[in-house]
Amino acid sequence: MKRARRDGAVMKAILLVAGLAAAGCGGSGGSLDEDTYVQVMARLSWARAKYADTAEGDSVRAAALDEHGVTGQQLDEFVTRFGDDPRRMHRLWEAIRTEVDVLDGVPRPESQLEVPDAERHESR
Repeated sequence: MKRARRDGAVMKAILLVAGLAAAGCGGSGGSLDEDTYVQVMARLSWARAKYADTAEGDSVRAAALDEHGVTGQQLDEFVTRFGDDPRRMHRLWEAIRTEVDVLDGVPRPESQLEVPDAERHESR
């Protein structure tokens, strides 16, 4: 239950960031692939958490969009197109959360996997 509440709060934050980005940036729409969406939203979410509503945060968020050649409108269109698919959005959110953790210096989950004892002994 606690995780569900956290996921819901985080999804609202993502949609808020996307909405803020869309309000702050013009540009044409166009297709946006999932990987780019995840990378951009992770950077936007990380910047929002780290810098809040400061000029530096605005600069970091603008740079995240520019680096990927993405507009706020494209993010908004992506959410409009896929937001009614809870499984997809949950999967994307999990990927975004992982990328935010990586930006915070946490190793990727696959690098934290422990080798089973049987494989450990075979590799010696």
